[in-house]
Amino acid sequence: MILRKVLALGLLLALVPLVHVRVHAQAPEPPGLFHYPVVLPPSEFRSSLDIYFGRIPEDIIEEASYVRAPLFVWDMRFGLPHRFQLLGTISTQIITNHFAAGLGWVQPFDRFHMEAGYKLAYWFGNLTVGDGFENHANGWFNYFNLGLGYDFGTLTFTLKGEVSLATSLNTYAGENKTSSENNFFNGGSAALLMETPLWKDQYVTVGFRYNYIKFFFPTWPLFPTFNRYYYIPEVILGFRL
Repeated sequence: MILRKVLALGLLLALVPLVHVRVHAQAPEPPGLFHYPVVLPPSEFRSSLDIYFGRIPEDIIEEASYVRAPLFVWDMRFGLPHRFQLLGTISTQIITNHFAAGLGWVQPFDRFHMEAGYKLAYWFGNLTVGDGFENHANGWFNYFNLGLGYDFGTLTFTLKGEVSLATSLNTYAGENKTSSENNFFNGGSAALLMETPLWKDQYVTVGFRYNYIKFFFPTWPLFPTFNRYYYIPEVILGFRL
């Protein structure tokens, strides 16, 4: 319910500029920005290294404290004509890796910028326990997102909403498949990100993301079997590369 309200508010805010703000001609964005919906010239490449610190619910984590390790995320954008962009993300937690690629489109409205995008993601994990007993997992996800950013000059704020659809999810203990699910709604998230210059064109990102999600892929080594949604907050710290 909370997530639905946040996403609805984001959609409402996204429609406000359409009513009274005139669309301006495309201009180069400050080179340090990334999460703010930037309009990239064709063939321009930007990337950002972000670190996500999540708080896993206690009924999932139990005694396996290693899943508290941060998630390192390398986000990439590549400019295409007509304000389209290729999007890519590589996320890793050593024993878990997540790769996503997709397409985004940005619409500028003076200081308001809006972005809509889609990514297809594949993730996998491997964990060896004891005398060579191997656990592994993999799956595919679809992500649909909408972002709205406002530029205050030396400070930008971006609100992003995302929904996740799983097309496959498989976990294995040794040679035995312990679970397999296909085509289910996995929940969503809402994030608020602030970007500001650290020095020259080097920007720093500080943000907070609130997930309402059924399967959080970094927790796969715990083989969670609870068929319900969890609230998982994350703090984000990032740097433009």
